[in-house]
Amino acid sequence: MKPSELPLRPDGAVYHLALRPGEASHRCLLVGDPARAALCEPLFSSILHRGGNREFVWFTGLYKRVLITVVGTGIGADNTEIALIELDAVHNIDLSRGIPFPTQKKLYFLRVGTSGLLQDETPLGAVVFSEWALGTDSLPFFYPAIAHKSLTDAIQKHWQNTSGSTLPWYGVRATEFFRQKAAQTERAHSVVLGITYSAPGFFAPQGRQTRYVAQHPDLPKVLSTFQFEGYKVQNIEMEAAPLYYLAQVLGHEAGALCLGIAHRQRGEFIYQNGGASPEEAMRKLLRLGLEWLREVP
Repeated sequence: MKPSELPLRPDGAVYHLALRPGEASHRCLLVGDPARAALCEPLFSSILHRGGNREFVWFTGLYKRVLITVVGTGIGADNTEIALIELDAVHNIDLSRGIPFPTQKKLYFLRVGTSGLLQDETPLGAVVFSEWALGTDSLPFFYPAIAHKSLTDAIQKHWQNTSGSTLPWYGVRATEFFRQKAAQTERAHSVVLGITYSAPGFFAPQGRQTRYVAQHPDLPKVLSTFQFEGYKVQNIEMEAAPLYYLAQVLGHEAGALCLGIAHRQRGEFIYQNGGASPEEAMRKLLRLGLEWLREVP
């Protein structure tokens, strides 16, 4: 592998995360917002490694005697791609020689983030597990074709029939380990299982309009009427679909838990809702995510 294919820093760390082999666990909590990593840190008994570069912030430490790495990836599919490829590299490539190891290590990626809710019956502040994820970003054009065909065909048909237009939809599913954890947790923690739309932007790609006319302002309404195998589209965020797609390309496991901080159909936002603060709700969700990762073999 040429040095330009997987750039390294002078100290041997991967280029963007500034992380070296031996500094990351195969249990990875991806928290998006770098500030969320700081919110998570007090839950650890000790921190063994830490670092960061640009918008990426990470640390590896012990949570109830189990080694877990927390990464603040920033926003969107492109940042998600960089984080996954470089985390895979420090575990599965001999960086000094640029050669993959003969035996590949499976990584477990769990996203914990925020999202906007779509279904009237799902209350503001609910936690959604992305059993399935839909994306419209361009990453699948550059990687092996592993999208779930039935889901992809179904959303493309629904979108065209409902909106009269086309988008490059693809569908993917959470992997088995995290689906099992979600099924076990659903009742005890009021976790809602559903489909998540991962938008390639925050404003127009989610149907928002400010000083422009969005091409698809009815996107939340159109998605709210879509169902697949009994699941509804519960929320909109920006990372689950590319996370699932790339994790499966690389042979890893992935899941996503998102706190519903806005209700797109009702126009509500959690700061106006009263009750527990978003920070308190997020801290509780981070603890749940860490408990899931603690059970990774």
